[in-house]
Amino acid sequence: MAGTRLSAAAMDTITTPTGTWPVSDLGPVSGGRAYLFGLASRPTWWSVCIVRYAVPSDTSVGERSYALSVSGVETTLSVLNGSMKCIDNGEPIAPSMDRLRAAVTDKRVLPYSSAAFSGWPKSPTLATDRSVENKAGYVPGRIYGRSGMNNAIAYAITGSGGEYGSSRGFISGDDATMIAAALAGNSAVFNDAAAQNRVQTLYGLSLPNLAIWSENHNQLRDPQIPLVGDKPYINEGTSSKAEQLGNEGEWCAPVDYPWLSQLGATGGTCYTHTRDEAHLFNHGYAYWLATGDPRAAILQQAIAAYALASVYQGASTDGRYRTRFTYQRTTMNMWSAMWKLQDVAENASSSNGNILWSKARAQKMVSDVLGNWKTQLADLDSGTTVYERSSSIFRGVDLNQDSAYSNFMIQGFGPEAAYLFASTGEPAMLKRIAENMILRFGKIGGALGFYGTGSGSGFPLVVSGALPYTDEASFIAWVKSTGTLPSNSFDGAPAHYVLRAYWSLRLAQDAVRRGWMPSVAGLDDAVAKMEAARGATTSWVYRDIIDWKHAATAF
Repeated sequence: MAGTRLSAAAMDTITTPTGTWPVSDLGPVSGGRAYLFGLASRPTWWSVCIVRYAVPSDTSVGERSYALSVSGVETTLSVLNGSMKCIDNGEPIAPSMDRLRAAVTDKRVLPYSSAAFSGWPKSPTLATDRSVENKAGYVPGRIYGRSGMNNAIAYAITGSGGEYGSSRGFISGDDATMIAAALAGNSAVFNDAAAQNRVQTLYGLSLPNLAIWSENHNQLRDPQIPLVGDKPYINEGTSSKAEQLGNEGEWCAPVDYPWLSQLGATGGTCYTHTRDEAHLFNHGYAYWLATGDPRAAILQQAIAAYALASVYQGASTDGRYRTRFTYQRTTMNMWSAMWKLQDVAENASSSNGNILWSKARAQKMVSDVLGNWKTQLADLDSGTTVYERSSSIFRGVDLNQDSAYSNFMIQGFGPEAAYLFASTGEPAMLKRIAENMILRFGKIGGALGFYGTGSGSGFPLVVSGALPYTDEASFIAWVKSTGTLPSNSFDGAPAHYVLRAYWSLRLAQDAVRRGWMPSVAGLDDAVAKMEAARGATTSWVYRDIIDWKHAATAF
């Protein structure tokens, strides 16, 4: 590297469902460290990965190019602050439809199926939607894209408004397409989706301030309970107790950058790469399930670290991990991140404790986060403030300190992870979601149950700082007496979010039927009322948004 021969010191062996992966330490490089990955069953395969340490004071993405020669092959690696960039001599394990089908059977991920669209106004074609940049393949020598909006991963991995296939929900639309193709036995779509997902996984690791590596240990930093010698860090707010590593920075395109045309960038122009935890990066899970590639496992741990770093209070004060308890999708993104973290912990291990977090640490993260959410929910339900009472009566999943509660986030971000956790003995999340959906679509009904007395993205709960109701019955009466939308149809409501509300209830029904969750009063009636209102609907909005990310069904 840069004219200096690096020596590979055997360090660890990672075991995943697809084999054993020896990892060697190549030692420090400028601003970071390098590692060599191998695969025991394919002795000729290699991957060199460079990690760049995060730089709190840098307001740019900090792109640095490393000249690299491996076995006579000369190339460059472009690496950003707080990231991992890898190069390899080919895909180590071919993605397998059988592995994805087995993952569904083993309840590691939900089935994504056209059955989800039966009775709804659109059934999308099973196909990939690859950008020009993604079709160009993985290019280790350049940045992943000119911006967080336009890149080789997906459109809008940022926190911008809009319902896109990326960074909005349990998994990305591209992950969902890959799973759906495997279940449908469509090898052509599966192979194209797998190629797309490989690019997304490798570029995902390269995002600035996502894979934040420890300078003291050969693994990711832990933002809340730091590894020995490390500092806690946050990516939201400010704290005197933690480093602020939330500014992913700008990339100013050099005028002589070799890939300007491929990136669609203009030399001398600066582009933003900001992300947020409310739009948590959600790529790479299907690729991990289909390949067992440890680099995909690292990506899932990095996503979990990003979610944990959004707890802006900084370091844990009692030795337990905490979760955010506000803004619904932030709360439920944590559930999704914890599920995938748990899956990696159960299906990947390192012999000497390097590269991956230990199983004990990961499982503590999961159990502490779920326990903390349940504690905060109990406090919410016993609270007496206006916002505690309104959030509780609405059966919200967290505390909403605003006049309106989101009308789309619960069903858009929460049911898949909640259903999966219910299958492992943690039904509290799914039960709470079911209670909210029963209230809105069983007891109120139709478009009125979606919007309440409002419009846009909020369901009004508080008026001029006060509650115009005292309990659930008077809340329902208030909505019905003041709202103007139909309660017996979904005319004027967004088809994709109503569809996910329906499947939230269907997932809850399945969990009750399987004995994973106690019965919830009104559940079956709510499903029947939603089906009747769907049949009476003649004027959907946003029907064309329905896509494969909305296709998760019960096992």
